[in-house]
Amino acid sequence: MLRLFVVSFCLVAMNLVSFAEDKKTAKVEGTFIIPKEVADIKGQTVEIQLYKYDARIAGKAADLVDKVEIKEFKHENGKETKKEFTIGAKSDLDEKASYYITFFIVDGKNRTHMGEGEHAPKNLCKVLTGGNPAKITVNVRPVK
Repeated sequence: MLRLFVVSFCLVAMNLVSFAEDKKTAKVEGTFIIPKEVADIKGQTVEIQLYKYDARIAGKAADLVDKVEIKEFKHENGKETKKEFTIGAKSDLDEKASYYITFFIVDGKNRTHMGEGEHAPKNLCKVLTGGNPAKITVNVRPVK
């Protein structure tokens, strides 16, 4: 009887571990790059936001999934700045939803710089679902 209990317990434990491994998250890993030609940035805030939306529902705003802020950020003209980030790791992935990232550097309430996904320049930086990447590079430029 004890053997049966131990075997049953092990099978249940293995299924729980398997379930935990199969659970997908909305984790996006990225690197943002500020070219050396960009003027100095001092004491500003980097804001990276991950949104999800259902493209099948017209007129519904996207939902904020996660937000990363890097305060007192610095970039020096003449040197390329590269920084890695991770966002969305604590959120479950909804395979039916679409996801995108926004990237801004702000000075107070004013956006001074924006980032564009290297995989989708001049377009929405879609990630995770629909064949879009979970690892991205964001190229940063001044806002005009």
